[in-house]
Amino acid sequence: MTKPVQTVLMIRRGVRASYGYIAILAFVLLNLLGVFRIPLEQVGPEHLLVAAGWLVVFGMRFRARLRTRQRQVKSGWSRFELCLLLLVFMHTGLQLLGGFNSPFYPLLYLLVAFLCSYLEPRFAWALVFLAICYETAIYFLNPQPVALSAFAFHAFLLLFFGLFAQLVTRLEIGRLRRESQERLEGEKKRVKEDAQIFRLVVTPSESAVYDEERLCRSSIEQVHHSLYFNLALLKRVMKLHSCVVLMHDESGEQLHLVEVVSDSDEISEGPFRAGEGAIGGAEKRGQIINLEHVHDGYNGIGYYRAPSAIRAFLAVPIKENGNLRGALCADRIEDIPFDVDDQEILLSAAEQIVRIGENERVFVQLERSKREQTILYQASKALGAALNEDAVFDAGLKAAAEIVPYEFAAVTLYDSQSHRHYVRRAVGEGAQALANLSFRDNTSLTAMAVKNCHFLPYRGEFDGSQQIVYTKKANLTGMGSLLILPLIVREKAMGTFALAARRRNAFTNSVRPALQALANQLAIALSNAALVARLERLATTDGLTGCRNKHAFHEELESKLRAAERFKRKLSLVIADLDHFKNVNDTYGHAIGDVVLRELGRILQKMKRETDSVARFGGEEFCLLCEETDSKGAYQLAERVREELTKTIFQTELGNLNVTCSLGVATYPHDARDRQSLFAAADRALYIAKQRGRNCVCSVGM
Repeated sequence: MTKPVQTVLMIRRGVRASYGYIAILAFVLLNLLGVFRIPLEQVGPEHLLVAAGWLVVFGMRFRARLRTRQRQVKSGWSRFELCLLLLVFMHTGLQLLGGFNSPFYPLLYLLVAFLCSYLEPRFAWALVFLAICYETAIYFLNPQPVALSAFAFHAFLLLFFGLFAQLVTRLEIGRLRRESQERLEGEKKRVKEDAQIFRLVVTPSESAVYDEERLCRSSIEQVHHSLYFNLALLKRVMKLHSCVVLMHDESGEQLHLVEVVSDSDEISEGPFRAGEGAIGGAEKRGQIINLEHVHDGYNGIGYYRAPSAIRAFLAVPIKENGNLRGALCADRIEDIPFDVDDQEILLSAAEQIVRIGENERVFVQLERSKREQTILYQASKALGAALNEDAVFDAGLKAAAEIVPYEFAAVTLYDSQSHRHYVRRAVGEGAQALANLSFRDNTSLTAMAVKNCHFLPYRGEFDGSQQIVYTKKANLTGMGSLLILPLIVREKAMGTFALAARRRNAFTNSVRPALQALANQLAIALSNAALVARLERLATTDGLTGCRNKHAFHEELESKLRAAERFKRKLSLVIADLDHFKNVNDTYGHAIGDVVLRELGRILQKMKRETDSVARFGGEEFCLLCEETDSKGAYQLAERVREELTKTIFQTELGNLNVTCSLGVATYPHDARDRQSLFAAADRALYIAKQRGRNCVCSVGM
């Protein structure tokens, strides 16, 4: 596509997007020029043509606005454009009806208030500002004199109505949001209460993040559906007025109306005090309560708001594993007493209610187990793929957060040789204070968990004033729950995995088994990561000196040469060789020779910068690779190494020993352009240093 065509298309798109504002500007100019400042009876075809043009533009922009809404595209500018079109139209009508002195002028204030309530705050203030500017222009261009006080009053009213509309709109939006939030919180609370009544959850928590709320909600709905079906069937078969299930809360002090089927509109939602009225005998003492010929005004049936016209009442206890859980109640308006068969039917229904709860609890537990197994499976895959300590920590903490929410987590490792504990990773509240913390065996919960290979504290409750997690100075604060799990490998604890939460009862029996399984996987993964790290050290490190070996040094040199070539940097190579090292071995023995080699490696490690690399290249030869270093800098570094070794005295059985070394320096790209030529150049410099009498430094570039 050619550039002129692109320019034409861009101009076309710009015109299509902004012709509404162009039309607004044209209508404003017509108003300011006084085209509509005429008596109403003088309106001619040209004025009607302008009005028709306004209708066409407004209709087209309104249709475009509807299309953006259907595509769910948010555009405050399209609403602002429509509001400006309406504002211009209102001014046009007011000019025809008398301008500032028109009795219809207050309609402008109402329009501005309506438009401001429709717009976002920034567009609303822009509309008010433009409306006042429009008023000002009309005032100064109006040939008929208008009092300044009248104009100021008009402008003030525009500002007042715009501000008032925005304020009312914001307040109403805030009220609706609060009501919606309150309804949502109330629904969540009701679901949690029902879930606790049916024991579908152990404790309320923030587990909605992990689909716990969805699971409980669907289970509660299933329980209510089953209960309603059974109660409706009882009501129809036994010709009841009401059939009600009441169950205890956790404290046992209150009764909650769980489900009801009734012809009455006077059913109270409760909660009700346990043990009172006719229901109390059934739900507190486990007795069957059968009332006959109940008199008018009897108020002992607590689930009615007012004394009812009940003539017969029957309540049977709901028992689960011998424990009283509530009562199933039935009543009749007709004076037909409940017989023995009715009692048996209601007792069977109470047993069915218990089974409904038990079945749903089994389902919920299976769902939880399935979710935990999925989490543990994914964690196992992530931990198995983690080859270093940090990756293991990341995978373990992520999996723990999916099992249970926490505010603090930490992993410690234990060194059985030094009897010290090291905090290797801490996240959450107070984690910064524990960074790099280490401590010896003490009476802390962490040390006890390692010593006993058992989780602590026993009930998962934490009191910071009485219990010490790590040390007295570095202890957790503000937490209500704590779980410290030992990381056990081959029946020995290698460290701990600690979780803490502000809420109480966060780490109960419902989540502890899954966390223990995760801790076992974490321990194995950490052990494997340590083994991998040890193998990497053996594969890349010289066993005698601790420097890199020849193979690892070649790989690093290739990598740093590519970086130096890419970023146009210098890279220097220093080769050090001990002078007359064969004589040292022959005279003092290979044990002393090893000491000398280790000392030269130590000196090179001490002298180098953090970005430099040291390797034992073979025998008594060492290499030092210096990033972003020219020949002069590498030469000075090599000279310091030579001087340090010269000053070193080795104690032997044959007396003191001094050794020296020769060093060769070469620099990329001045002396060489690739790995082979760089080594060759540094080796030539080393050969020259040997030829000059040894114990000196020679550089190719100097």
